[in-house]
Amino acid sequence: MKQLVSFYLGEQLFGIDILLVREVNPDTNIIPVPRSRGEICGLVNIRGQVILVADLAVLLGMEARTISPESHVIILKTSQEFVRVRSRVDTIRAESLADKPIGFLVDRIGDVVKAQDNEIEPPPTHLDECRSKLFTGVIRGEPLLSVIGVVELLTELYANSRLSAITVE
Repeated sequence: MKQLVSFYLGEQLFGIDILLVREVNPDTNIIPVPRSRGEICGLVNIRGQVILVADLAVLLGMEARTISPESHVIILKTSQEFVRVRSRVDTIRAESLADKPIGFLVDRIGDVVKAQDNEIEPPPTHLDECRSKLFTGVIRGEPLLSVIGVVELLTELYANSRLSAITVE
């Protein structure tokens, strides 16, 4: 059984494996990073820790988000934090995750969705190659929930050196 943190970008429903999520935070007081790329919203200070925030919609090929009262930041676990739960998730290597905290801006948060492995179907074949590699599956329902592959998403971010100019200590 998988549990997913669900969230919306526009009217589309997405989910991320709950084991990879450190927290969901409503603090969207994001400080812009000058000359950063469009997918980087900026930095947010959560209880004294500075966290890079990326616009998940832009990473998925959508338009940039406007922050609203319902917006949240989904903060992923770092590779060190993930090691603690790795035995519960066999398919993900800790070294595939970021060493520093990173968060994703989303429009609004949904519920925790529970799904059996056989309920998660492969991503649709009509997605373009770039987008399809960021999804690990879909869960049919109303609305359809697209499961985001966090490791694939982070690999895409770092492979394109999009974050190489930003260091968060």
